[in-house]
Amino acid sequence: MTRVKRGYIARRRRKKFKIRALVSAHRDRDRQKRDFRRLWITRINAVIREKGVYYNYSKFIHDLYKRQLLLNRKILAQIAILNRNCIYMIYNEIIKTKIRKNTSK
Repeated sequence: MTRVKRGYIARRRRKKFKIRALVSAHRDRDRQKRDFRRLWITRINAVIREKGVYYNYSKFIHDLYKRQLLLNRKILAQIAILNRNCIYMIYNEIIKTKIRKNTSK
């Protein structure tokens, strides 16, 4: 029996799969960044509400930036999960600077 060359059909099918895989990979890299940021925010918010450190996440982050205690959300989430006492230390630092600014006025 003679050998049959498959031609371009199989190649076209494989190329289509590869292109779809590249599109999915690109889309999911962006989605992964969003998902992790949401996870970090949720973890921080849960810890500060549970322990009564702050009322909500947004006020906590706002006060961090006002006091120039620049920690990113990834690090804050790790601190919140692994070492909750450190969250209290950060909170006390915010309170100290608030008190200092109020008394100096």
